[in-house]
Amino acid sequence: MDKKECRDFAKWLASPFFNQRQDVVDLFQYLMAADHLETEKFLEKERIYKKLFPKAAYDDAKFRQIVHFLYKQLEQYLAYQEIQDDKFAFSSAYLKALRRRKVVNVFLSKQRQLEKEGLGGIALDAQGLEHSFTLAAETYTLLLGINKTKDEHLLGSIESFDVKFMADKLKHACLEASHNKVFKTNFQSKFIDEVLAMINSEPELLRFPAIAVYYYGYLIQQKDQDRDADYFLFRHTIREYTHVFSTSELKDIYLIALNYCIERTNKGTFSFIRELFDIYKECLQMGVFIQNGVLSSVTYMNIASAGIRLKEFGWTKEFIDTYAPYLEPGNRENYHQYNLGKLLFEQKKYAEAMQLLFQFDSKHILLNFNAKTMLMKMYYESGEENALDALLDSMRIYLKRKDVIGYHKAVFQNTLKYTKKLVRLNPYDKEKRMALRTEIETVSPLTERPWLLEQLNKM
Repeated sequence: MDKKECRDFAKWLASPFFNQRQDVVDLFQYLMAADHLETEKFLEKERIYKKLFPKAAYDDAKFRQIVHFLYKQLEQYLAYQEIQDDKFAFSSAYLKALRRRKVVNVFLSKQRQLEKEGLGGIALDAQGLEHSFTLAAETYTLLLGINKTKDEHLLGSIESFDVKFMADKLKHACLEASHNKVFKTNFQSKFIDEVLAMINSEPELLRFPAIAVYYYGYLIQQKDQDRDADYFLFRHTIREYTHVFSTSELKDIYLIALNYCIERTNKGTFSFIRELFDIYKECLQMGVFIQNGVLSSVTYMNIASAGIRLKEFGWTKEFIDTYAPYLEPGNRENYHQYNLGKLLFEQKKYAEAMQLLFQFDSKHILLNFNAKTMLMKMYYESGEENALDALLDSMRIYLKRKDVIGYHKAVFQNTLKYTKKLVRLNPYDKEKRMALRTEIETVSPLTERPWLLEQLNKM
């Protein structure tokens, strides 16, 4: 929990409505004091018990009971926080209470208020549709109990359920499709074909944002035909209904779009690099990627790479510096240094890039080798032969010592092998030059193929 949550939980424990045990309050205060949670000796059971009951002998059963009660209070507090973040959760529970008590006039007044606030309408996420169904179902049940129900009340409940079901089905079908791609599974959702057929026969269902977004999100993950038209409808729908979805749900939605752009880019449609970059910028503006104050290092790297690839150097420099503080402390310096070095390298500011990347040392093997590869290129292009020879030897030793996954190991081995051949090549020997070109063009895997061919062309 963050500091605010700790303060709020302390207030929760102090309220006799939630907790009436002082020993639970004392235990929490002890754990929050100084560095007690980070220092092992302060977490010894006997030590804690002595602090809570200075004059009593240690009673393990009693201590476990106090811990249990504290844990239960924390469980309830965290659940309460989640409910509080749901705009209509309390109102739905309140309607159920009013219906059970048959407080008809107050119920109907609250119903009208919630409808004015948008419940039962169109512009709702899946959670909002769930509460719309609750509203319709509770209204029907209440009026049925007092013999005032009409056909439209049951119809409203049925329609709310159908919309909720289709939105949920499409959402989970999207998650399933993403999972199948990443983990090479073959999960097949039931009823998805029926939902798609229903939407095709009743396209007005796409007026519901929670249906439209996941409908197009599902279509672009299918491989049966070109899906670019569906992708742009997906993007348009996201932009139109951004305000409907929570930040956490928007992240999942945007990831579908990002994965599509990456897939299209990998297939050679380079216009989607710009799409990828624009999505990253939108997400940053909305704070979609910041979870609990943290930006993942993978996302940080991907955004910087997209900006560099498009030569958006000014924007990328600002991004690298501005968002480094949001990285996990253990990764912050390394990832900031690496991406700044990569940016300077692509700008051909070799002196500055060399200084940063020469000092770079990370526990992340692939990152380390990529940094060394950039250094290798700069040494070669700058004619620093001694530095290049020393670096190639150190890279060979590093690769031998480290446990690198098969594909990546082959990539790095080929990079070293053909860079060494390039260094030793007599530029005036046309026959050997052509033979090396043929090797470089045909060997696989070799991610540095374009650079190696470029250097050959300069000879």
